[in-house]
Amino acid sequence: MLVVTVDHETLELRPARFDDICEAVLILVSLIPIGKVSSYSDIGRLLGAHPRLVAQCLMRNKNPMVIPCHRVVRKNGRLGGYSFGGVKIKAKILSIEGALGDSDKFGVPKNAFFRLDELLGSAR
Repeated sequence: MLVVTVDHETLELRPARFDDICEAVLILVSLIPIGKVSSYSDIGRLLGAHPRLVAQCLMRNKNPMVIPCHRVVRKNGRLGGYSFGGVKIKAKILSIEGALGDSDKFGVPKNAFFRLDELLGSAR
């Protein structure tokens, strides 16, 4: 991922730093609607970052109910971790939001996945 900065008439292009990637991750996560999820892998693919880096960024989220990091799960539908109370809390929130099927307490059904790449018109 590259970052473009503009200062007066100067244009700078530089490789993204960790904080830049985290900012982009949190912006993408804020686009996931209630009742839907995305995966660490999908977000990482959009940003050219490893899924574990996406998870590290989410662990630093200081506003988990404003930026809903609980809506990011593993690509196989398993919930993954959750720094704000553990996986049981993550499952409870996703259940309340309607992202977990009634019979599926251990994962998210495929129809709950939200395609961020389609929303953004990404060709990746």
